[in-house]
Amino acid sequence: MFSSRYFQAYGFWHAGEGFQTILMMWYMAFHARLTAAEIGFYQSLQLLPFLILTALGGSLTDRLGARLSYSVSTGLFALTLGLYGLAEAAVGFSPWAFGAYCLFSGIFSAISNPAIDTFIPEATPRPATDNALLAATVHNAAKLSGNLATLLLPVLSALGGFVVNGLLMALSVLRLRAHTNAPTITVRPKWQPPSPHRVAAHFRAFPESFDIFLGSVMLGAFVIPAYYIFHPMIMREHFPDRAALFGVTGAVGWVGAILASGLAVRFASRLQHPGRWAMLVWALAALLFFCTVLVGSFWAFLAILFLLGGNSVGKAMIYGHYLSDAPTADRAFLIGVDQTAIWGLATIGTAALGWLVEVVGLRQAVLLDCGAVLLFVGYLLLRGRLWNLSAR
Repeated sequence: MFSSRYFQAYGFWHAGEGFQTILMMWYMAFHARLTAAEIGFYQSLQLLPFLILTALGGSLTDRLGARLSYSVSTGLFALTLGLYGLAEAAVGFSPWAFGAYCLFSGIFSAISNPAIDTFIPEATPRPATDNALLAATVHNAAKLSGNLATLLLPVLSALGGFVVNGLLMALSVLRLRAHTNAPTITVRPKWQPPSPHRVAAHFRAFPESFDIFLGSVMLGAFVIPAYYIFHPMIMREHFPDRAALFGVTGAVGWVGAILASGLAVRFASRLQHPGRWAMLVWALAALLFFCTVLVGSFWAFLAILFLLGGNSVGKAMIYGHYLSDAPTADRAFLIGVDQTAIWGLATIGTAALGWLVEVVGLRQAVLLDCGAVLLFVGYLLLRGRLWNLSAR
């Protein structure tokens, strides 16, 4: 698996994303000392392009080819990281410069994300569902590596952090350029822009894919924003003396994620109803997340974050079905639609949660968000499609 040039590229990309996640939260909460509302604003600004451009970027990837689309967008992402690090070192924190960085990095990431996932079904000779779980394992290991690398932030400073992040993205481009197996491009008579009718027709033909898409809606609206807002705020309010260990709080979650995805790969042939497992994972994660504001011990907080890491395997268990149902000619487009649900809605959810914490307080905001996740899982359960989803 790790000898594959594609999985190496996939690993460097997600190591860079893992590094950036902690870098951004550390930078805003501890370097720039922003408020919860300000953190929510900048996080949502970076996620805003996912709401607008991800499906468009996926459609362009289908037309131009995943390799070219990924190389250009990720190369520009790497350049943006390095330039902002240099600018920050020269003039310090500037709301306008940081806002521009968030927006441009979000644009390039919104194009890169569907492009890199387009390679997954053909990544190995195994079925697409197995490849999705393998990709999840690489993803989790890379995120862990990126999170652990942020322990060097007190030494690297903001400048070093942004430059190192850019180098990880650049390495991903170099490894993908060496990857020889790419999806076949279906050349259309003319480019077809994203169309709701194409999406609706696909979901009518594959109703299980629509419920997998609804799961992504839940993750984007309630789960991803919770991590972006609650995680740094809990650390700053409950454990301010542990700021130097902020990278560890991200790393333990990815250790749990690696163990969960590794077990899923090991027992994939026995998971006859992956949709049921996915819903169980999501429901347990909501209950665990509420516990983060109840514990008074930093080590208990780390233990809960470790268990919460297993939440990432929920989507991975069913994502292979979504990929295998997508026709090759529209694969990146449909991946873009799914990622718009996750990261596009995270744009709105992150800003909303930042505001909610300011209005009702941290504990009440966590309770409301976790309750919303449980209600959504109940809705998916009542629909029955994920419950009846069978292994392939």
